Amino acid sequence: MNGRMVIEGLQVQGPNEEIQYRVTCTPTPTSVTGVTVTDLNTGTNVTATVMPTGAASVAAGVITLPILKALTLNHRYRVAVLYSDGTNKVEPLIDVLCQ
Repeated sequence: MNGRMVIEGLQVQGPNEEIQYRVTCTPTPTSVTGVTVTDLNTGTNVTATVMPTGAASVAAGVITLPILKALTLNHRYRVAVLYSDGTNKVEPLIDVLCQ
């Protein structure tokens, strides 16, 4: 991560694509507390629409997210992944642009 944003920067995803993102974190995660997706164009929480099924999981320091899908063309989304390393709660951010 670079600050709170992932070092890969802005991700681009098509409106018909379905992608399962993986995040390698430091400090090493022990559990995921929550995943929230916000449509930055509207300020709306759209988690139930764009990540409707599945749960985040942790293995070997990597967080695997549920599949992100059903994005709206020309909208920008922020995926916030809240996790614990056993002591701290940390929230990396992934920005995704639908093109």
